[in-house]
Amino acid sequence: MSDLSHGVVRALRPAGVANEQSYSPPAPTTTTSHTAANNNSTNINNLNNNHGNASDLRRRVTDDEIRLLALLADGLPVEAIARRLALSDRTVRRRSRALCDRLGARAPIQVVAWAARNGLI
Repeated sequence: MSDLSHGVVRALRPAGVANEQSYSPPAPTTTTSHTAANNNSTNINNLNNNHGNASDLRRRVTDDEIRLLALLADGLPVEAIARRLALSDRTVRRRSRALCDRLGARAPIQVVAWAARNGLI
């Protein structure tokens, strides 16, 4: 390793590690963990409470989003979904994230479960 590399590594190490001491990152605070858990359950509840008649639910997602959800439900990886839909991997990820955001879900699997429960896929 060059002198420059050694200097960069030393600069990036937390205090104490440079002296060969062990390092443990700080534990997450209770407040942070509690807030994250509350936000997650709130988002899940939002999806669970979004029952309505079929036409109301159907208006919340486009045909393209239904196809995306069906492929996610089949367990296909992003790369395979992208090929099937003639999209880039990045576009599939972006659309999946946008759908989650719009429906108040933290993960695509929550949206897939919601769509399946409501007969959309």
